[in-house]
Amino acid sequence: MRGSVGSYDTKRGRRWQVVYDLPPGADGRRRQAKRRGFATRRDAQAELRKALAAADEGRHVDHSPQTLADYLRAWLAGVAVKPTTLENYRTCAEAYAIPRLGGVKLQALTAEHIDALYRDLERSGRRDGGPLAPKSVRHVHTMLRRALQVAVERGHVVRNVADLAHPPSRTATRSKAARDKAWPAEQVRTFLAHVQGDRLYALWYLIATTGLRRGEALGLRWSDLDLDGGRLRVAQTVTVADKRPVWSTDGKTGSAERTIALDTSTVAVLRGHRKGQLAERLAEGLSARPDRGLVFCWEDGRPIHPDRASTWFLRHCRALGLPEIGVHGLRHSYATAALRAGVSPHVVSKRLGHASVAITLDVYAHVFVGDDESAAEVAAAAILGVS
Repeated sequence: MRGSVGSYDTKRGRRWQVVYDLPPGADGRRRQAKRRGFATRRDAQAELRKALAAADEGRHVDHSPQTLADYLRAWLAGVAVKPTTLENYRTCAEAYAIPRLGGVKLQALTAEHIDALYRDLERSGRRDGGPLAPKSVRHVHTMLRRALQVAVERGHVVRNVADLAHPPSRTATRSKAARDKAWPAEQVRTFLAHVQGDRLYALWYLIATTGLRRGEALGLRWSDLDLDGGRLRVAQTVTVADKRPVWSTDGKTGSAERTIALDTSTVAVLRGHRKGQLAERLAEGLSARPDRGLVFCWEDGRPIHPDRASTWFLRHCRALGLPEIGVHGLRHSYATAALRAGVSPHVVSKRLGHASVAITLDVYAHVFVGDDESAAEVAAAAILGVS
């Protein structure tokens, strides 16, 4: 590799530049790179040494004026992910990253820039100026990390600076969300008693006693249920992308498709729901609309939009004066109650459809606070024969 250092004059005085060879292009032609603006010859020589070493090791990237905003939008236009994931990425980019860092050149982006972004979001990232939830900040981190990894692979940047940044802890984030968005058992019972006459009563009851995700419950078909055997199979889900429902047979994780047992009270509630649904279909006329066989739908068989179910749920929370935990909070409430009742974390993990029991232990770490002290007493009593 060959290179040289030279000077040139500007209105502010003399500046230095470096010119160096790059590996030949695919057509075999000579390629060169130039960098300008160094204040001293020594600075230019140091840069030349670094540039030649990078070129020798295949780490050279051509200089580009592309900003982070331009790069993220181009990346979003071509990334191949699920519609719901794409919507999440787009929100993270347009609502959070681009307004704060969009003008920074992609090749000038540093871990310090990204850390400052995360801290700003934690302080005042919401639209109303309040702090953005740690989980949402981690979503921004996930989006940036994936986008910048593609930039590395395509030779736009040398390294993924998002790997060097410090987002909120995954464990702390998950556990805090599960702790703050869960009702104790008595509040769950209060809620279920209040909604007993609601047309979605069976939906709320099922999530409260199984921990199903909202989309898993709304995606259930009667063919997925074995009420005589007390079993339920999660085989399809409905999520939201661009405000429209998206049906999928691919679960959130590899363990999302699963079969779980139903307790007798939940089976009874579902039987009652089925009876009422059949009566509605008869009243509507069996040929009024195609029957998709959904467990939870409107009177004419149309699917229930997930966001509509969430709005319905929050109205009941407000009417009762209960904490507004969201439908997903019922899932957290179920898991918390099951773990506190002594159900094995491995069993709870499988019922929830987590990818691993480690995730369950991370999310519900707060449930196990004090278990170490209890274990010490129980084990000592067993070993020493003390009651």
